[in-house]
Amino acid sequence: MRNPDLSSKEAKWSWKKALSEGLIDEDDTSVLFQSWNLLKTYTDHLVNAFSHPKSLHAIAIKTQPHPKVLERIVKWGFGLEAASMEEVKKAIDAGISPDKIVFDSPVKTKREISYCHENLKGLRLNVNSLEELNRIPKNPNFQLGIRINPQVETGAPEVYDVSHDESKFGVPVSEKDSIIDAIIRFPVTLLHIHSGSQMANIDSAISAICLLRDIALEANSKLELEGSSRRIETLDIGGGLIPEELIPGETSKMQEYVSNLRIRCPELWEFELITEFGQWNYFYTGYAISKIEYSILKGRKYITYIHIGADFLLRDSYVKPRGISFEALDSNANSKTTEDVTHDIAGPLCFAGDYLAKNIDLPQVEEGDLLLLSGTGSNSYGLWSRHCSRAIPSFFGVDFKNKKIEKLSSRLNLFNEI
Repeated sequence: MRNPDLSSKEAKWSWKKALSEGLIDEDDTSVLFQSWNLLKTYTDHLVNAFSHPKSLHAIAIKTQPHPKVLERIVKWGFGLEAASMEEVKKAIDAGISPDKIVFDSPVKTKREISYCHENLKGLRLNVNSLEELNRIPKNPNFQLGIRINPQVETGAPEVYDVSHDESKFGVPVSEKDSIIDAIIRFPVTLLHIHSGSQMANIDSAISAICLLRDIALEANSKLELEGSSRRIETLDIGGGLIPEELIPGETSKMQEYVSNLRIRCPELWEFELITEFGQWNYFYTGYAISKIEYSILKGRKYITYIHIGADFLLRDSYVKPRGISFEALDSNANSKTTEDVTHDIAGPLCFAGDYLAKNIDLPQVEEGDLLLLSGTGSNSYGLWSRHCSRAIPSFFGVDFKNKKIEKLSSRLNLFNEI
């Protein structure tokens, strides 16, 4: 389980270790880290919480698409959820079997569907509308699913809410008769639902999954009456839980979620199950360290300038901070013990909104000190912005348990590839 003090200890060790091995140079004004031990803790917790005999936990690629991280996820036996054809190909490059890929893009081309049919036997493909079913081959070599919009309120922030009545995602559950008719007419064996990201209302999410179950059971009864041997075999319940710190001895939100699912939707354990948790797995397993370029007193507080901002933490700067924590370190990566002062943490981009935090109390820092950012494992590297043409920092994988660190990729400027 995660221990915040242990995470800080690991992060400080990682910087020192990478520096001592010559893996960090003067151009590395900031660096990114993936903790293998913490990631394994979260993925194992997910599997153990569900304890499902026929499950595919497909981790969302968009949440953390670094090739070396995907390779590690595949090595551990997990599936991958792809939101684009490019992500499908990233999954294949990571060494995964096609039957462990879930392809959920809401805008698939006819050519992409044909490619999956011809080259990726066993892949799971969820259509986003009933109209898309007309693009599917008569006998597809992939498992065909329909994404359903449950039209429930999950408490997700508006920008992440995919279940409102006018959502671009899925077939509204209010069109249940049309959905079941489509299941009868097309080779559908999978139903998919995803209610939103950062969902605050677990009860609504569970209600949505119960709706999915009800449609599956009704469709299977009608298929039987039609004399068909085909059935809805698989239910894909998506992801969307708010990231949480796993505390030893305490019931996690994930465990609570699964426990309530078992009570309200026990039939879920009779189908093959797919989940698509991304942010929940990754958020607390990544951290970053930036050099402090300046810390300048302006009025009654300090503006502390660092080398990562809205380019790396786009969601936190543009939408809503997600709970990333900050720790002031000296130039040797030891915790600062100077008196606390009030800081605004400013990023390097040339626009006024590039702040990671405002009015937070931290020890006073100076040029050459470091700032540790914890909780940067999800929707950060994968959302890297080209604003101001800044380079993606070097990326490291850390096995703190065995005291090993590996440079997974060097500093990279995407514009240099054009």
